[in-house]
Amino acid sequence: MDKGNIINIFPNLKDDQFFEISSPEDPNYNCIAWAFQLFQNRWMQPPSGTYIPELDAVTWWPAGASEGTDISCLLEAFQKNSFQLCDSWEHEDGYIKVALYYDPTDNRWTHASRESRYGKYWLSKLGQSNDIHHGTPFSIEGTFYGKVYCFLKRESK
Repeated sequence: MDKGNIINIFPNLKDDQFFEISSPEDPNYNCIAWAFQLFQNRWMQPPSGTYIPELDAVTWWPAGASEGTDISCLLEAFQKNSFQLCDSWEHEDGYIKVALYYDPTDNRWTHASRESRYGKYWLSKLGQSNDIHHGTPFSIEGTFYGKVYCFLKRESK
């Protein structure tokens, strides 16, 4: 996808000075896996989820985490991986931060983005498409991904 198409989907990126496409399209992993543990070889998707990609990709979900599309299921999955709720999206040395997105009309999770290592920008994997950089987690809020539901942090390794 090119920048113009991405801006059509996420209009807030138009004025985002950090917006750039940072990888070619890659259907082998999704935003949840990328934010969760930087996986680039699987889709993090509950086995009983309503959307399973029609790909030859590996799908995975953390053992013991509730399965489903409700945002509480995604939150629980991240908490099983040592992420803790936090109040701010702003950088804290020694931590990696993640934003979880949801559709507030039905509480369905839609996306996850993560902070870059030194907090300069945020990173998102756009489904089967590209990875992008964006200045804040709010730059991609809108019709497609809904709103930020919460922020989580975990000690960086």
